Amino acid sequence: MSGVMAGGQDWLAIWRRMYESERAQGEAATDPEFGRDADPWAGRAGRFAAASQRQPQPDSFMRALLPQLRPTDTVLDIGAGTGRYLPTLAASVREVIAIEPSAAMRVELERVIADAGLPNVTVLAEQWPPARPVVGDVLISAHVVYALAEVGPFFLAMDGAARRACHLYLGIQHPGYALAAFWERVHGERRLPLPAALEALACLHQLGIYAGLELVPIPGSFRFANMGEALDEIRHRMRLTPRPDRDARIVAAAADLLTSRDDGWLALRDQPTHAALMSWKTVRREV
Repeated sequence: MSGVMAGGQDWLAIWRRMYESERAQGEAATDPEFGRDADPWAGRAGRFAAASQRQPQPDSFMRALLPQLRPTDTVLDIGAGTGRYLPTLAASVREVIAIEPSAAMRVELERVIADAGLPNVTVLAEQWPPARPVVGDVLISAHVVYALAEVGPFFLAMDGAARRACHLYLGIQHPGYALAAFWERVHGERRLPLPAALEALACLHQLGIYAGLELVPIPGSFRFANMGEALDEIRHRMRLTPRPDRDARIVAAAADLLTSRDDGWLALRDQPTHAALMSWKTVRREV
């Protein structure tokens, strides 16, 4: 069956344009002194792992996924990151294959595997699609495809590698877009969005992959122990170096945009309340 181009639009091209426009805007605003590394997670994988550990598991994604899994399954976690889902998955299926290209992320991921004692988890240091074919009963990917200009090969490879089903978990908007108001306060212009769940659904249907979408509740993802941590995290996400005048604008914005919670943490006043889970059944095509 041929794909459906929603509204007659080429959504793969729209995805590419959104990605390129957002990245060009971000690059233009990046401080020249800001450290760059071939691994984009170098220097911040530990921060990401600490933030992930604040979210109790199983989260709403895992609670929606677990009833779809079987004890005999092999699950591929594409872009497994710091391994937040590995203990939950490993306790539910025969084997988990964690695919993660970032060396910095794999350090955190391997720590989770060692600390939790997960003998049925294998780690592949691969991009997706991988250099060598790998298959599983169920494939999942959470918050990964925002970093891709060309999303078609990723989705088609997921569909082709799954014996039974695929599950794609994304924000309605890119999670970092929740901080767009800080960007606007610092740079005086609208922050361009990356493509996310709704664009992904349109791309999937254009490729002939007819996924369904359900909304799942999520807790606020941005919270900080104190104003110093908030300043450091927000500055880093905007790829800025410390500068007193600019830091003062970020702190002034934080006074308006953050609120103090009952537990003493600072959190964004306006955070997304739901994310999107896109799922589809597959037919394994042997070659």
